[in-house]
Amino acid sequence: MTLRTETPFRGEGMSPAQRVVRSTRAALNEHSRLDALYALGLLDSEPEERIDRVVRIAHELFGVALVAVNLIDADRQVTKSAVGLPLGSLPREVSMCSRAVASDDGLLLVPDLLADHAYRQHPAARSGLRFYAGAVLHAPGGEPIGTLCLGDHEPRELSAKQAGTLRDLADWLETEFANDDEVRHAREMQRRLLPQHMPGLPELDIAGFCLPARNVGGDFFDWQVVHGQLRVSIADVMGKGLSAAMLAAGMRALLRGVSAYNGLADSVSRCAVDIHPDLAGTSSFITVFTAQIDPQTGIFEYVDAGHGLAFVVSPDGSCRRLISDGLPVGAMPEERWTCHTDVLRTGETLIAVSDGVLDASADLQSAMRAIGAAAAAGRDAEDAVTAVAVSAISHSNDDITAVAIRRTDQADRS
Repeated sequence: MTLRTETPFRGEGMSPAQRVVRSTRAALNEHSRLDALYALGLLDSEPEERIDRVVRIAHELFGVALVAVNLIDADRQVTKSAVGLPLGSLPREVSMCSRAVASDDGLLLVPDLLADHAYRQHPAARSGLRFYAGAVLHAPGGEPIGTLCLGDHEPRELSAKQAGTLRDLADWLETEFANDDEVRHAREMQRRLLPQHMPGLPELDIAGFCLPARNVGGDFFDWQVVHGQLRVSIADVMGKGLSAAMLAAGMRALLRGVSAYNGLADSVSRCAVDIHPDLAGTSSFITVFTAQIDPQTGIFEYVDAGHGLAFVVSPDGSCRRLISDGLPVGAMPEERWTCHTDVLRTGETLIAVSDGVLDASADLQSAMRAIGAAAAAGRDAEDAVTAVAVSAISHSNDDITAVAIRRTDQADRS
């Protein structure tokens, strides 16, 4: 650990070319630093108990007048959490924490600002601050973004043990930031696993919506074109969070891998065999609805593995539920599923949802009426899934997923 009190080196004695190189490097570093800070989403956000807790502990341990977590933006210091200071911002040029971030030497310690020639004219000293200690906080990539700092109106010293404790508390916060970064990457990866392109079948209008209850979730929908027909799936892993998301990603990959070479029932059976060890090890199961639709005729085959939430909605809003007579994947290792056949007529919408959508309704019949009304009122599939999802968001603590396929009048023209 470095305890730094002197003024940072400004480049005295350098040639003009060296100063240009140093200035360019500093600008690039600042750009990366700000990108890392913004990526964390901590600026101008609501207070967070996990950060407030560390500040309270530091206040109790060190008995100083001021403790804060300050973040250094391009031209301001933002106080994210504090004891003895108001939350808010102040210009970066009057910030002691900006000095600590610029030096990035682990811990900037100034026992007495008025006795230190480097800081006696600093605005903080003129405002009455005498003691300052700032442990630099880093983003997951190592960029300095702010400090956990201590301040007092009287000169103070920190022992090596106390300095180590302050650094430990700063490391605690950095671990929280790193966890955020991992969750953010997991959320982005799961988002990218959802379909990124339309299938390019003018006879079928298709849309999907997926909102995890937490940062990541166990629902997914997917579609792909297999031999000129649309293969669409929706699945719901029992549970929430990262473990459910991992199982969902595995199931999606398996379904995609077997779809081109197998019928619907065989596809589900093969996936069930492959993913069974993972489900057994986590005592989980997955409900799956998967269908294959001929865009020219509207005839579709489907398999429902314990999902039970797939419907065909007529243009007048009447809603009929498709047959669900199979167990979820993982419920029984030797389960086999039956493939059923139906027809999607022009103007009708095939819509499948996860059980998080049901939380907005008193019972299944009420949910069917709401889904029917939403699908019929929507101008297209996108309107339908949006209406269904929005109606559930304020009522559900579960993942919310919906996928809709509407047969357009292009089918009659082809």
